Amino acid sequence: MDHGSPEALLPSNQMPLREPPPHVKATFGLMGVVGMVVNFVLFIMDIISDALLAFVLWKQAKEDEFSTEPITWFIITLCIIVLPMVVINIFSLWWYWQNKQCLGDYCVFHKMSALQTVVRVIFHIILLGPLIRYVDIIRYGVKMKREVKHVEMGHNHAAVLRRTPKGEVHAVLQMIISRDTAMLDMMHSFLQDAPQLIFQIFLLYRSPGIITGKEDATVLTTTVQIWKILLGVFAMSWSLVSYQDELRRSVPDKQQLSCCATTTCLLWRASMLASRIITIGSFSAILHPNQDPRSVYLLRWTDSQGNIVIAYPIVTVCVLAAHWLIMTAWIYAQKTTFCAQGDNSTHPVLEFLYNCVIGFVHVFCYINVKDTPSRKRMVFFYAFCLIENSAMIAIWYVQMVVYPESIRVVIVFTVEVLWVIGVCSVIGYYAFLHPDHTSIIHQSNSASWRQ
Repeated sequence: MDHGSPEALLPSNQMPLREPPPHVKATFGLMGVVGMVVNFVLFIMDIISDALLAFVLWKQAKEDEFSTEPITWFIITLCIIVLPMVVINIFSLWWYWQNKQCLGDYCVFHKMSALQTVVRVIFHIILLGPLIRYVDIIRYGVKMKREVKHVEMGHNHAAVLRRTPKGEVHAVLQMIISRDTAMLDMMHSFLQDAPQLIFQIFLLYRSPGIITGKEDATVLTTTVQIWKILLGVFAMSWSLVSYQDELRRSVPDKQQLSCCATTTCLLWRASMLASRIITIGSFSAILHPNQDPRSVYLLRWTDSQGNIVIAYPIVTVCVLAAHWLIMTAWIYAQKTTFCAQGDNSTHPVLEFLYNCVIGFVHVFCYINVKDTPSRKRMVFFYAFCLIENSAMIAIWYVQMVVYPESIRVVIVFTVEVLWVIGVCSVIGYYAFLHPDHTSIIHQSNSASWRQ
């Protein structure tokens, strides 16, 4: 102890109360519980919708035994469901084990019994890791609320309510699990829901009767597909807003989003995601007049008359792959540190994989991966996507002559209007509803452009 300091000369009952570490000041109130319940319900509904989607496509394949397309639809849909779940649960288990900042030599598993650890490993093996994470968030939230006590200070014995050392540990664990879970939810939405929605829009174009009314379509299959698309857009939007809110919560002295700000963010994300997904799905489904709309492959470079045509599914994959590579390189250049160890050392392989995953997220929307002003990055990203979207939907409008012009006009109008709604929402959010909106208005380089 430094005996030259004034504090060292005071009696123990008059010692100034130390400030707790910033991260143990995190709160977990009613809105936190509501958020976790919404996440839990969305995850369950996502599993149910995936199971129904796989079932109706499998049933359709069994009913049409003489065609290979329905069984191909089922296999592709199943792969899109299972493979991202495997990736997410691997990341989840690793992040449970990984040392985190503020935990010193301990990780989350070190704070659990052997039985609790085994239960979490089993949940991840059966690909239900996110569910046990939601339970842990609420469990540690309740524990940190309970572990508080009144500390008497000074001659007048004034009491200050503070968390106990155990409560501080629970607060840090709760904050870290919440942050990692928000990232995992976002990764799950974009690795699974985004490809699934594009593929289901693609399949809807393979059934012209759904739009033109000239053919009979399977009502159950169509209903499940549309439900999955709507649920997927909301789940993706919610995961982005939750991730944004958890990032702010993990930074000391950052204000949480208000209900109005959260609603505006949901509108911003949902509008731009819907516009982007409709554009990509429509572009991939472009048909040559002589091509069979029932063929899921459309990878042939010739039509039924032997004429050379463009295979737009392949073109779409190439465009998205190029976009992903550009975004991954861009994110890598920003030198992210999401997979940093507790001693601030980096894990290059995991960090690179993280950059690749976030690069894939940037195929559809923007998220801020650095705690620095992001206005210029947002302008670059949205300008890039606007040009790409406009080019893709324009090509679709010109080439998709198998559909009536009125239908094409409505879809193009929908895509552009959704994008405009998204732009207006993001401007309104940062100008009026962002917790630091006054700094944004008065300081062009303000850090409050951070998400």
